[in-house]
Parts: sequence; structure tokens; C-alpha cells
Amino acid sequence: MITSSVTPNPTIQRARPEFRRTANPPYRVEHSGTVLVCGNASCLSDDLERSQSFFPDAPIIAVNGASREVKAFALFSQHPERFVQFGHEWIRRQNKFHYWWDIELGGGSAWGARKMAHYMGFDTVILCGCPLEIGNYASGQPGMLMTRKNVIDDLRFSIERDVKWHGGVYSMSGWTKEFLGVLPGC
Repeated sequence: MITSSVTPNPTIQRARPEFRRTANPPYRVEHSGTVLVCGNASCLSDDLERSQSFFPDAPIIAVNGASREVKAFALFSQHPERFVQFGHEWIRRQNKFHYWWDIELGGGSAWGARKMAHYMGFDTVILCGCPLEIGNYASGQPGMLMTRKNVIDDLRFSIERDVKWHGGVYSMSGWTKEFLGVLPGC
């Protein structure tokens, strides 16, 4: 197992207890270290396998439909109603969830999960299955909005502008890997 020696981005303050209290109800656990944020792109399995070879005990935050693909300790979506909506039921593989965070949106649900990870106390975030490229979902189904170039371009633009959140986040594939980089050694 490799431990991260990455210096946190000085423009982002360490998650303080008052940030955890922005959750409803207040989130009383403080995490640290590395977390894997799992999106729902077709590269999820490969990205997750590679990242877990370096961080086998890293907890997982599942984004949107990735909650059907991986077991996670936390879920994030800009469409949380779909976690329980008939036909979607993203939460089927998960335990109950209780916390709602006031996260500034933009850049897609995986980018929101990146911010939530910071508020939970994690120092390093590795994006798996979050390439921000046109493609299918991990299940093989068509990527819906993620097949539209204008949607992808808008999400990328939002991430590019959101400079204060760039530090401490890496990606395993696609445009996000090119833009944010990959954690050295992965």
C-alpha cells in the first residue's frame, strides 16, 4: 500500500468541524487520507481495480448510478431523488443514508463528491470512472447526457473555472486525468 505524500492545496482550508456541521444532520466523523470517488462511466471497473492496487483500504464514495456497481460508505448526486426512484433505485446496494450537504454545484456530480470528500476530512481524492468523456455507463447502457458534447464541454468548463478545488484531486482516466493529473505512482 502506498501512502500519499501529496501536499494539500493551500487555497483549500483543512476541513474544520464547522464544515462538517453544514451537513444535515451534522456529520460528526472526521476522515483523513485517500478516498476513491467512483463515477458511472464504462471505465469504472478498470479505474477502480488500478486505484485499489495502490489504495486497497481506501473508502469509496459512489456517484449516481455507480452506487449500483460498487459498495460505498457514502453516496453523492445532484439528482438524489434517483437513489430511491422506481426503476433507478441507485441505493439498492447501499445502507441507508442520512446526510445532506450544502455543496456548491457545477462540474457534475463527481465534482460535487470531490467537494463533499473534502468536507468529510479527506486529503486526497482519486476519481475512478469519471473521465468526462463521451461514452456509456459502467453497466454498458448508453450514457444519456454523457453522450452529448455540449454537456461534456459545459462540465469541463465548470471544473476548469473551479480552481480552488483542483488541489489534492487526481483521476485515473480520460480528460480529468489529463487535466487534474494522476497521483504519482498510480
